[in-house]
Amino acid sequence: MEVLTLILFTGLISLDCLDCLRFHSYYGDGMVLQRDKPVQVWGYDDLLGDVEAQYACNGLDDQKSSIVPLVPTLVADGVWSMMLPARPAGMVCDVEVAGGEEVISLSGVLIGDVWICSGQSNMEQSMANIMNSTEEIDMSASYNRIRYMVVNNAASGDTSDNLDVDVAVPWSDPSSPNLKSMSAVCFLFARNIQDMMRSEGDAIVPMGMVDSDWGGTPIESWSNQASLDVCGIPQGGCNEEAPHHCHSRLWNAMINPLKRNAVKGFLWYQGEANGNNNRDLYNCTFPAMIDSWRQEFSSNSATSENAPFGFVQLSSWRPDSLDAGFPVIRWHQTADQGYVPNERMVNVFMASPLDTYDSKQGYPGGIHPRYKQIVAERLAVAGMNVAYQYEAPYAPFGPIPSDFQLEDMRMLITYDTPIIYKDAEISGFYACLATAEECDAGASVDSWIEIEKEKVTVEDDKMISINLELFRSEKVLSLAYIWRETPVKEYLGLPIYGGEPFNLPSPPWKKTLY
Repeated sequence: MEVLTLILFTGLISLDCLDCLRFHSYYGDGMVLQRDKPVQVWGYDDLLGDVEAQYACNGLDDQKSSIVPLVPTLVADGVWSMMLPARPAGMVCDVEVAGGEEVISLSGVLIGDVWICSGQSNMEQSMANIMNSTEEIDMSASYNRIRYMVVNNAASGDTSDNLDVDVAVPWSDPSSPNLKSMSAVCFLFARNIQDMMRSEGDAIVPMGMVDSDWGGTPIESWSNQASLDVCGIPQGGCNEEAPHHCHSRLWNAMINPLKRNAVKGFLWYQGEANGNNNRDLYNCTFPAMIDSWRQEFSSNSATSENAPFGFVQLSSWRPDSLDAGFPVIRWHQTADQGYVPNERMVNVFMASPLDTYDSKQGYPGGIHPRYKQIVAERLAVAGMNVAYQYEAPYAPFGPIPSDFQLEDMRMLITYDTPIIYKDAEISGFYACLATAEECDAGASVDSWIEIEKEKVTVEDDKMISINLELFRSEKVLSLAYIWRETPVKEYLGLPIYGGEPFNLPSPPWKKTLY
């Protein structure tokens, strides 16, 4: 096995000694540093006197080893940093820094891909709170080339780039009991990526998954003020009794302190808290936040300017709800295109989980469906295509319409890939007697009329026809697909899916026909 070693010596250090030489709390033994990029390691102290550092790495071949001397430098009062040279995936390294009588070190550091996972409670939902959790945790123990850590909830009005983070779960491997506290979507994404790479006969890339999320929080809390300004959202006041709901407070405390670290990309599961809060600005705030995170990380580390960004569309919740919040947020999550990547959201990928309704009462269940395995699998399928450039059968989304033709009130919809259609519960389609935008101007989707199943016909493996004769006299008509908070109750019971091996669902969309 390749080995990477990074050691920082400055003397004997107590974990309680905040004035002593120490790493930023993000760093820890057994962590993952980003492959193929120079990476920064930083921490706290004034570096008085001579300080020496060393970066020692070993590869699969014991003959392939390297020891590189490093020179930590002060970047601000009491803050030092040093740059480690790029190393390929699979190496295992140690870092050591010494100065005077103080010595600190990082050992057993893997080189691989680092992903930051963020959002609200569906990203926060842990491995202990998913379907078949005990079996999933036990099965994951052998994936020792996945490492993970959890950032503790924190909110701050301090915009300093030098803030430390409070760590809830230190860097761990899947055999640790800590796995039960790790984000399920975040960890299972990594597990699926490695399984898919293995199935392709490729070398397994170590994965470092950073879980930094907080349930019930709006996107404004995770956005810096510059990105909110883009969308015309003023700074506003803050209720200090609930600072996690205040603009930029979670960006300041839980994301900004990580931006000196080169990462592969980001994963995001959020939007429920915006269903009735700046809902109609989410098509601006979400893309603007993506832009901002990429800019901040790429300006302060070797992270790519267009680092891959994956997200999960909002899942199902209340089966009979006509609330427009979730359907509209799902649409806005794609910058009103219905799919990603697109021209506004480059190098972005998504998973669509509208077929994971969970009838269980309480937590987990309901708004927190336990079916996180299929969510992570779909996110990984899209990530394999967008982030890792694997071609078919990996794809960024399920079948989407590529052409609409209206022939004597018969709408012919052609899809970009072959489809599987089943109408066990619903036809999947809805009509509205206004423009698609006007139909969602209010708080309810009751203006979207469900189209009866017998009005829909499968013409061939890519085409569906819909009889719209009922609306012949209407001057304006719009059409939508699965435009409900919870379109179906059956697990994996949506009307339209793609083919094997992944059977990706067709995501929701809407369109003004005339």
